[in-house]
Amino acid sequence: MKKILAITMALFCAAGMVFADDVDDYLKQQEVNNKTITIVPKDQHQDGVKTAKVQLEYTPSTHEVHIYYDCLAVSYDQGAAMNTILECLKDFQDQNMQYESYRYMRKDSVKYYNDERKLKWARYHSWVEFKPRTLDDSIKDYIMQQQNKAN
Repeated sequence: MKKILAITMALFCAAGMVFADDVDDYLKQQEVNNKTITIVPKDQHQDGVKTAKVQLEYTPSTHEVHIYYDCLAVSYDQGAAMNTILECLKDFQDQNMQYESYRYMRKDSVKYYNDERKLKWARYHSWVEFKPRTLDDSIKDYIMQQQNKAN
């Protein structure tokens, strides 16, 4: 009886070691999906503010985007920052067709900071979550595109 139990336990341990590699591969794949991708848009939509810079931090697994608008504090205009951010989010949504809309996760914020040359900068931050398209929406959009091409 003890021999049968020992052989059974040895088989379970061997099976666990064989399938452990599969779990490691799965965990590595999950780590890749949780990484944040930093995107600097080609079209910055700067509206005449030469010191303005836009940066997106995109997390694919949660469909969240943190978008930052940085410019010198003396040339900061909240309206221009909001318009620039909206245009960049629209461009991002157009490039990533799997998203149909987005919602704000928190109220937008403005923070001021000094760089190493003692220049005062303003940073406008917006945090949004994109809503993925369902399969039905994708099929409807495809049909509409085909109908528009035919006309």
